[in-house]
Amino acid sequence: MKTVVITGSTKGIGYGLALRFLKKKHRVVINGRKEEDVIRVTEKLRTEGYEVFGVSGDVRKPETFQTIIENTVRKYQTIDIWINNAGVTQSMLSFNEIDDQEIRNLLEVNVQGLMSGSKAAINFFIQQGHGKLFNMEGFGSDGRTMNKLTLYGTSKRAVNYFTKSLSEEMKGKNIQVGILSPGMVRTDLLLNSLKNSSEEDKKRTQKIFDILAEDVEPVTKFLVNKMLLSKKQYDRIQYLTFLRFLPKLIKLIFVR
Repeated sequence: MKTVVITGSTKGIGYGLALRFLKKKHRVVINGRKEEDVIRVTEKLRTEGYEVFGVSGDVRKPETFQTIIENTVRKYQTIDIWINNAGVTQSMLSFNEIDDQEIRNLLEVNVQGLMSGSKAAINFFIQQGHGKLFNMEGFGSDGRTMNKLTLYGTSKRAVNYFTKSLSEEMKGKNIQVGILSPGMVRTDLLLNSLKNSSEEDKKRTQKIFDILAEDVEPVTKFLVNKMLLSKKQYDRIQYLTFLRFLPKLIKLIFVR
């Protein structure tokens, strides 16, 4: 039985990952910024018979991760897998139209928060003698660009470089560092990206989402199975392979 910490796991892909680990009889630590959301999710999962507890905290604050570690070790003595899943998307606007507060918030969550979480997890794993750390990719991680995703894509490109470089630093330490690449998934995060868009942009983008996006369950099932089996020093676990993407691409071209 593994103990798994997942940041940003009260909804979306994070919750899907948590549920999949629980169904495979592992223990999960739920994290979210709002305490009421963490309580609601953990109580729901406990009533369903799962071994779970929650630690609320904002990933923009480094002390959040120390609190997660201290509470988890107090309860379970160990952490086997740490997943930095917490993230936010940008408004569907050109970069010059985004206000400075949104820029700061996104970078604090997607880059600084992920780095702080990685640092805390790695330091714990070094002390413990083993562990697996996975960071969540997103659009832009592979260098692709898209209008009105400049800010978000930049943050995810940083995740890709950071994770690969961190993995190099962990060689010889019995610590795995890897990336989860889920592709486009139907979550609130995806839908919220449309909130400031024009009606024309919403219709066009929604059509793309309908074709390219996957449901949470098959994606998280695949990712969890691969994480548990992974033995590589660095591993990029990718759901949306070329064979999965090709029929979607053909359909998208046809619809357009």
